[in-house]
Amino acid sequence: MIRLACRSCCIIVVVALAGSACQLKRPATIPSRMIEPQLLEPQIGEPSGQRTNGADAVPVRLLDTQARGHIGRRVLHQQPDGELTEDPIWRWSSAPDRYLDTALRLELSSNAAFRLVDIAGAPTLATTLLAWHLETANGTRLVGAVEFQITGIDRVVQTQVVRGSEPVSDLLPGDLAAAAGRLLRRLASEGLARVVRTR
Repeated sequence: MIRLACRSCCIIVVVALAGSACQLKRPATIPSRMIEPQLLEPQIGEPSGQRTNGADAVPVRLLDTQARGHIGRRVLHQQPDGELTEDPIWRWSSAPDRYLDTALRLELSSNAAFRLVDIAGAPTLATTLLAWHLETANGTRLVGAVEFQITGIDRVVQTQVVRGSEPVSDLLPGDLAAAAGRLLRRLASEGLARVVRTR
């Protein structure tokens, strides 16, 4: 009986030692680095804030801002054949559609042509980020496209697509954060200007 207990203890010790010796090595991973677009708030006195007076302001209810499924937190590169690939290192610190939502709210609050409201009877604006990637065909550029869907109080839906691009330095991150902020602000401004023209 004592021999059996001794053998059992020896087997347990051998198995424990063998298990600790057989540790799996961690795979070599590249640490990811974050980029956050530099969204500058509109300056007082900019032309966008002087288009109309407050009495003529268009009431707008901002619905959700979405992105196409392939646009996530990874920085995307468009290959010459059109395929989008994820950058192995660089990521956006939040999903790009969240930055677009912030840019829209900044533009709406600074633009006297609009009055941001939260009432059911107001015209609604829904946006979808369609493209947000780096292209390298003729120098590196950050390309963006946004679909603006305006639903009037008569329930007529109008859709506008705004596209734009900004040059960026070849080596990341370079000036990508500043270029992203400028592009988001321009897309939001041009999209809202089209909303006014379609009324």
